[in-house]
Amino acid sequence: MEKTTELAKKLQKHLHTIPELSGCETETKKALIDFLKQESDLEIIDCGKWFYAAHREEGAEEGMAFRADMDAVTGADSRPYHGCGHDGHSSVMAALAAWTAGKSFGKNLFFLFQHAEETSAGAAECCAIFNKEKIGAIYGFHNCPGFPAGSVLMLHDTFACASKGLRLIFEGSQTHAAYPENGRNPIFPMAAFFGRWQALTDPKQYGGLVLATPVCFSAGSPSFGVAAGSGEIDLTLRAWYDADLEKLVSGAVQTASMLADRAGIKLTAAEQDVFPATVNAPALYGKVEAAARQAGLDCLTPPEPFRWSEDFGHYGAHCPAFFCGIGAGENTPGLHTPDYRWNDAVTEAALKLFTNLIHI
Repeated sequence: MEKTTELAKKLQKHLHTIPELSGCETETKKALIDFLKQESDLEIIDCGKWFYAAHREEGAEEGMAFRADMDAVTGADSRPYHGCGHDGHSSVMAALAAWTAGKSFGKNLFFLFQHAEETSAGAAECCAIFNKEKIGAIYGFHNCPGFPAGSVLMLHDTFACASKGLRLIFEGSQTHAAYPENGRNPIFPMAAFFGRWQALTDPKQYGGLVLATPVCFSAGSPSFGVAAGSGEIDLTLRAWYDADLEKLVSGAVQTASMLADRAGIKLTAAEQDVFPATVNAPALYGKVEAAARQAGLDCLTPPEPFRWSEDFGHYGAHCPAFFCGIGAGENTPGLHTPDYRWNDAVTEAALKLFTNLIHI
């Protein structure tokens, strides 16, 4: 296991130097495939933007899958950087895959290397694996700053929130600012929309936490002779539960549409970056907990589901799925911050956890 851990650490440091944005992970994918070909004899199934490695055993009927994400995010300098730790996730899973070579577990193992997690486009495409392989369970993890290094973070039910980006586009008509009555200015219904904010997000309507965050508000231009004719509100909506998110989205669109109609303005609503809730299968909780205990790792229960979203939630629609966190240190910089750094303690703990899990 020491060799496997060192291989993972070395691979992470290499991947860290070649960050690529969602959908552009060509060099990262090549580096991972080259590693697996050099360190194992596993079958590599190339699916275009993503791939998986297969450890097959004759006569095995059970299939277990592990997923890693490959993409990076945009940094404060507008360049890609691994500020979320996907380089670490991929290096752990690649080293884990190599560790299985030549061993027998009585089951088939699949190691999925997924693109475009940050936009939620990747997992939806990677679900094609379930049509090709017999998989009874899939597992994944995320490094989590703010928790003791090497601890295993486990939650029943929802682990990470469902979320959607919602664009509300108001199309009126511009006019001379001296004759505002001749146009249809969208700023008034747009402002009125925020007057309904408290009613839209009233927690009494929902089964768990809901959160609506305005990320952009734009209308018109700083041309003082022209009244605005179009505008846009962009929101990130999230909830512990998929049903609550759909209710929140529906309420926001209906409210915006009603206000736009009253002002004689056309409303267009569009969704993007759609993440389902990441929900853990109850039947897998005990297995992960047992693997963590056998590995000598502390199991912790966060006080609530993580507010960020994770497109691993797509996999749960196809087979039992379980997603956990690995603590990256209580005083370490947060995800997506300029000072974020991968903690090798996560590598060590994750490999201990998953090598034990494979045997259960």
